[in-house]
Amino acid sequence: MPDIATNIAVKLIQRESVTPEDGGCQNYMESLLAPLGFVRTHVDTGGITNSIYTRNGELPGRLAFAGHTDVVPTGPLEQWPHPPYAAVITDGILHGRGAQDMKGAIACWIAAVAALCSEYTPLPTLQLLITSDEEGDSIDGTIRIVEKMQLDNALPDGVIIGEPSCSDTVGDTIRRGRRGVVQIRATIHGKQGHSAYPQDSDNAIHRATAPLTKVSTINWGEPAAGFPATSCQITNISGGTGASNVIPGQCSAFIDIRYNPGNNFEQIKNIIDEIFKECHCTLAFDHTATAFSTPDGPFLDLVCASIERCTAIKTVRDTGGGTSDGRFFAAAGVAVAELGTTNSTIHQVGEQVAISEFASLTMIYADIIKNFEV
Repeated sequence: MPDIATNIAVKLIQRESVTPEDGGCQNYMESLLAPLGFVRTHVDTGGITNSIYTRNGELPGRLAFAGHTDVVPTGPLEQWPHPPYAAVITDGILHGRGAQDMKGAIACWIAAVAALCSEYTPLPTLQLLITSDEEGDSIDGTIRIVEKMQLDNALPDGVIIGEPSCSDTVGDTIRRGRRGVVQIRATIHGKQGHSAYPQDSDNAIHRATAPLTKVSTINWGEPAAGFPATSCQITNISGGTGASNVIPGQCSAFIDIRYNPGNNFEQIKNIIDEIFKECHCTLAFDHTATAFSTPDGPFLDLVCASIERCTAIKTVRDTGGGTSDGRFFAAAGVAVAELGTTNSTIHQVGEQVAISEFASLTMIYADIIKNFEV
C-alpha cells in the first residue's frame, strides 16, 4: 500500500497546480478511481475545478474524504533543495510543493481504497470531494460541492479531511474543529499637511495609535472548552506619502481575529466599533470563517480507535491551527475529522514529507473505511 501511495503522490506533485489551478490532478485521479467503480460528477464553478467521485457501497452509510489539489506558490525557486515540482525522493524523503499540504494525504486515501477493493472488502458508499480552491479565496470551491450534495440529498454521514493535522507523528493529532476568522480593514482619516505646520493638519497615524493599542489588548474572556483562546493580531499598518515632511491624511490597518465559539461575529463587531467610535474612520468587516466543532461521538471515536489500532497512539482531539474547508461540511451538519500527514513544512520553501508517513496514514485510512458504520 505505501508504494502505491508514494507513486500517486509523486504524480500529483509533478502536476503544477498553484491555486486556483488544478493542473490536471483531478483528471489523473479519475483515471485511478474509475476502475475502482467511482463515477465523477463535475461541479466546476467560476473557473475552479471541483469533483465529486462516488462509489456506491455494499454496506449502509456514506463516508467522504475531502481535500484540495491546489497548492500555494513556491517562493524563491533558488532556495529549494530540489525543484518543487520534480517530486524528488532522497533518503526516504519526498520533496515537493504539496507533499504535506495535501497531495500526500489524497494519495494515501486512494491507495487505501484501491487495496480494499482488490481484497473485495464490502464497503460503505465512498465519496472523494476535491477542489482546486482551498488555498485561495475558497469562494467557489468546497462550498459549491456541499451545495450540490445538499441539492442531491447526498451529504455524507462523516468526512475525513486530509489536511496535515499531525505534529510529530502520523496519528498524534486530529482536528475536530477550528476557530472562526474575522478580518477588519480600518481606514483612519485625518488631514494631510506640512509637518512644520501641524496646527493646519490632522495626523491620521497619531489618530490611529490609541484605538489600535486598545485593539491589541482586548480581553476576549474565557475560551470555549477545548478551544484555544481568541487571538487578535494587527498584521499590517500603512500611512504617509513617503515624504518625510508630509503629515499623513490617512492611515490603514489590517486586523486579523481568530475566535473560538466563546465569542461570535456580532460581539466582535460591536467591540471593534466601540473602540473606533471616537475616531473618524471607515471599518470594513469580513467574517471569513465561522468557528465549528464536531462533538464527541461515534465518528470521532472511530477515527481515534483506528489510529490506536494501527499505531498504538492515543490521539489528541484538537481545534488549533488556521481555517479549513471543514467549516462548510460542519455548517451542513456533517461530522468532521481532519487527519493527514505531519505539518512541519507546509507552505514553506522546501516542503517535504517522510515516505514512512504514507504507510501509517494509508493503513489508518483503510481501517477507518473498513470499520465505518452508521
